[in-house]
Amino acid sequence: MRILVITQQKDATVQYMTENYKNEAQWFRLNVDDIENYEIEIQSSGIRIKSNNDEIMGDEIEAVYYRKVAYPDLTTYDPEYHTLIQRELIGLVEGLVETLGRKCLSRPSILRRAENKIFQLHIAKNVGFQVPDSFITNAGIAATQFSKKQLTVVKPLATGTIVNRQGRGIIQTNLVDTNYPIEGLGVAPAYFQEYIRKNDGEYRITIIDRTVYAVEIRSSDPVDWRKSGAENDYRLVSVPDEVIVHCFHMMDLLGISFGAFDFIKRGEEFFFLEVNPNGQWLWLEEKLNIPISRSIVTYLTTGC
Repeated sequence: MRILVITQQKDATVQYMTENYKNEAQWFRLNVDDIENYEIEIQSSGIRIKSNNDEIMGDEIEAVYYRKVAYPDLTTYDPEYHTLIQRELIGLVEGLVETLGRKCLSRPSILRRAENKIFQLHIAKNVGFQVPDSFITNAGIAATQFSKKQLTVVKPLATGTIVNRQGRGIIQTNLVDTNYPIEGLGVAPAYFQEYIRKNDGEYRITIIDRTVYAVEIRSSDPVDWRKSGAENDYRLVSVPDEVIVHCFHMMDLLGISFGAFDFIKRGEEFFFLEVNPNGQWLWLEEKLNIPISRSIVTYLTTGC
């Protein structure tokens, strides 16, 4: 079978998968940041994508794996056209992903809905998760008052990605310093949340369809294990059935077949933080020798 992977040139996860599972499927890789080296034709009669060394027709594609994409270098174009070009490109790419393949991990329309933190918070409460006291706002005074009631963290409401001349950066979760008023939220709302100490551990639970990989993370960083310089230990563990049942229920309501769930444990309670429906997983497979990639390939190739 043929699988279309839409990604970017620096995606080591896709390289790992296409090398290790080359006998499972014929992979066609479309790097959006290198799109000038592809020919894409969409007609009423069908879809054709051609690279320098391969070609695929739309009706050959049985599954699509949609990863993190990046835009091509636009420095040779007038800056006033950058946003226009990027919107046209993403319109093309998302149209392909929404259209092609009988199976997809995952359609952009599903990802946009599932990634929304406000919607996640609503669904998490409905399925029965414990959730830290949370406050999303664009009002600085209200955010300051909330943060003074308890130790509080602030995190991005969306991606937290910053792009500048030095490259791409990510804003991670940080403790709020209540010695200073919170300002600048008027056009930039943020997500404030009660800080739960990580003495009883934090967890990344990766689920593909109904296959579960639960990992406990012990980090030197008391706020965010993803921060640069954090020393982390990982351990494959079991978690209560109730937590997994709630995860399955949430995935069903969000319409996703892949979810990377983050939790903090306090005592016997697991507190839901967020779920990433297109999250990274390769480092866990490499560190713990767990077959997440096999589960993804099995999902993409079964039932097509």
